[in-house]
Amino acid sequence: MTHLLAKMTWEDVNDAVSARRVVLVPVGAIEQHGPHLPIDTDNLSVTAVCERAAEAAPDLLVCAPPIHYGFNEHNMDFPGTVTVDADHFVHYCTDVAKSFGRMGFRRVLLVNGHGSNAHLLEQAARTATLASPAKVASVSYWALITEEFAAMRESPFPGGTSHACEFETSAYLYLDAEHVKRDRIVPGIRAHTKYFWEDLMGASPVRFTDWRSTQTETGIGGDPTLATAKKGRQIVEAAAARIVEVAREFRDLRFGPRRSFLVRVPES
Repeated sequence: MTHLLAKMTWEDVNDAVSARRVVLVPVGAIEQHGPHLPIDTDNLSVTAVCERAAEAAPDLLVCAPPIHYGFNEHNMDFPGTVTVDADHFVHYCTDVAKSFGRMGFRRVLLVNGHGSNAHLLEQAARTATLASPAKVASVSYWALITEEFAAMRESPFPGGTSHACEFETSAYLYLDAEHVKRDRIVPGIRAHTKYFWEDLMGASPVRFTDWRSTQTETGIGGDPTLATAKKGRQIVEAAAARIVEVAREFRDLRFGPRRSFLVRVPES
């Protein structure tokens, strides 16, 4: 039994549908991650988390090929960044999710690996749920392991883990250390106030995003000097385990029939 959709035949897909497996769709981005991390950072981490989750529970999960590009306008002053218009991105992800519903899958989980995709994936999941037979949800994988990361975190909160930071650099060191330029790692913690700050492990109630180049000359948000491969392994393994838990609960959710409580007024 394969856990990768890309390696299935159409008959295998039918078997996965019959087994009520949940589809994981990793969604990342191609963007700058400071002078030390490759531009595929988001794709590498979210795909690894999803594939490991599906490998650990192949009876429950199947991992689809990733969506590599995301919404990234704020990073466009840095080379290596690719952005997709927000409306195009939502429609694209919605179409992907709806396609799985048309195949027969009834649970699809869009797993986010890029911060600025989060609100757009929420919209895509909601739209696809209301427009297809599938129930579609979205989650940013780091949001599932805030307690686990808090136990290992050394960077200050808030602001210490924002972009190309202790969190993301640790994950890359674990998954592909050969491509991390260790000699280019520098801290990049930005100033923050009571309501205007950014951190993967928590969100200010105020949402505000400006051009990243106005806040940093390196593209870094946080302190990657504190990153280690050991932390990266804990991050990836914990996130994969949580994805399995989320998917199992999602598959077992039961819903009643759709009903209308609208008052129908006869035409005069």
